Amino acid sequence: MSGRGAYYKQLYGGRGRGRGAAPAAPSDANDPSDHQSRGTKRSHPDDHGPRSSENLLRKVRSLGGKSYPAYRDLQGTWDYPTFRLVVDHIQSDPYAPPSKLRLRVPHTVARIPEALFSNKARTVALCDYLTRHVCSVLDDKFAERRRKESLGWASEKGGEVTVDRPGQQVLERSSVVLTQGEDGDAGVELRFCVSLPAQGRTILGDQAVQVFASVIPALAETLLYSSNDSKRMADFVDCVEDQEDLRRQITEAGLIAFVPNGAILPRASGASDTPMKSPNVVPFRSPPNLERTFTLPHRGQITGMAVPKGIVMIAGGGFHGKSTLLDALARGCYNHIPGDGREFLVTSSRCVSIQGEDGRAVTNVDISPFIANLPGGVSTSSFSTQDASGSTSMAAGVIEAIAVGADSLLFDEDTCATNFLIRDRRMQRLISADPITPLVYKVRAMLKDHGCSSILVIGGCGDYCDVADLVLEMRNYQCFDITTAAKAVAQKIPSAVPEHESSTFGTVKPRSLQVKSLPSGDKKVSVRKRTSIEIGGETLDLSALVQLVHDSQTRAIAAALKHLNHTAGRRATLREVLQALEERLDTAGLDAIVQEDRIDGFLARPRPLELAMAINRLRTVSIGYR
Repeated sequence: MSGRGAYYKQLYGGRGRGRGAAPAAPSDANDPSDHQSRGTKRSHPDDHGPRSSENLLRKVRSLGGKSYPAYRDLQGTWDYPTFRLVVDHIQSDPYAPPSKLRLRVPHTVARIPEALFSNKARTVALCDYLTRHVCSVLDDKFAERRRKESLGWASEKGGEVTVDRPGQQVLERSSVVLTQGEDGDAGVELRFCVSLPAQGRTILGDQAVQVFASVIPALAETLLYSSNDSKRMADFVDCVEDQEDLRRQITEAGLIAFVPNGAILPRASGASDTPMKSPNVVPFRSPPNLERTFTLPHRGQITGMAVPKGIVMIAGGGFHGKSTLLDALARGCYNHIPGDGREFLVTSSRCVSIQGEDGRAVTNVDISPFIANLPGGVSTSSFSTQDASGSTSMAAGVIEAIAVGADSLLFDEDTCATNFLIRDRRMQRLISADPITPLVYKVRAMLKDHGCSSILVIGGCGDYCDVADLVLEMRNYQCFDITTAAKAVAQKIPSAVPEHESSTFGTVKPRSLQVKSLPSGDKKVSVRKRTSIEIGGETLDLSALVQLVHDSQTRAIAAALKHLNHTAGRRATLREVLQALEERLDTAGLDAIVQEDRIDGFLARPRPLELAMAINRLRTVSIGYR
């Protein structure tokens, strides 16, 4: 064959120019985070059972020089001497999202002591540790490859292996799981992506053999207990379990947060969540009267600042560390890796950050505890808008959070609508027809009626001195208890709070969710970054969900939205829907929210609170009061 026929055979693998050949656009070639492409079909069992690794390597060698679609012959299950490899999906060409594979090492081979996964917290920690170890091995193996610059369209492509890379928090992930094998043998399973090697669209056989003969066995080896630093692994798992136990202890003690002495709160930069390494960094030290000591299962005693339930005000001058402390508290709902600087800084697992969100959608929320008597007689007992103001978005955010179980709310004056936080005497005198009851008049009633504490960073709203149970000052990155001084100022310089403070908050009623209004399975849903989800051409903005800490949590939210659409059609409250999903995730893991015949190794479990916040921001959701 010659001329155009040979050209199209080479380009499309012999299928012809118009018969199903559809090379992907190169822009997403190496993006394993594409939600549509990552959830891949589980391979069907091979006709004659798993094939051997020797057969696999012979097959790979035979593909050298063939057109790219020939790689599809590798799909299926292959048994290596010490592990099983499953090739779930082969990419359509070198520029398509990478191929999806998983390998499983039986526990009888991995020989990881059962004590390292004896409960949920330790299992999550172990799988997180193994994921990090795999990433470290890949970094070493592909460091030289990443330094080479691409030589253009026709240069060698592929060979790169990608695994979901963790951040500073320890999250339940789908990248490494402890699972039951198809043959009933429990094992450690790693899910990963491979860009299969090619030049143009011609298979590079030698490079492909290198992937299957060297790289993949090296990945399997990282899952062996003997290939890991046993002390480091045990210390990592123990550290995470200690943090989980500390969170339990502070809850039982009536606290909402604990900040350990010696914690490193500042981060390296606004674009990095790693700890600041500067020699001038100031470790945290608790005010003496707030110090408390807890005893942990592995670490032993730990001392730091105990923050009780109530209204906590964090004051101080600009650039003295107020927002840094609040940011650390917001992320204290997660466990952190050893050496992060914020490990052992723990908060309630049900704390929620609230901020102003101009333009967000609000659907049937009773915001009357804060806003009433709108112009034109618009009701606020079931308020809806496609374009919320700062104050209405914050009112809705507070009510929505309480409705799904939040027990503490975090506010930073810099990101809040001022008219939602406060209205001073002068503005009350000047403007009499204001429909907003500011938070300062409701915050104590919110605690009394709904058991919801508040932590507020305040730099200019001094009226909160009247309502705060604890006032902290950040000064030169050091923390001081100035509650007594704040109360003295409140007595000396009276505010309008005593005259206008509400004795009751108001009812927070559950709302019913019509799950069929969530994105359906036939609607394209994709995630490109942590702060947004693309749903059928519309963008779901999650930038205000500051406690989402990883892209993979956002991907899990996208998967959960589609999963919930297929659940029972009975109309239930949002909280009931979330509770049922949590029970399912506890039982089946993150695979529970992925389409039945697919897998996804790039998910991390979000809190139900963030999932609720995402649902509440959907512009097409059907939710309201019964």
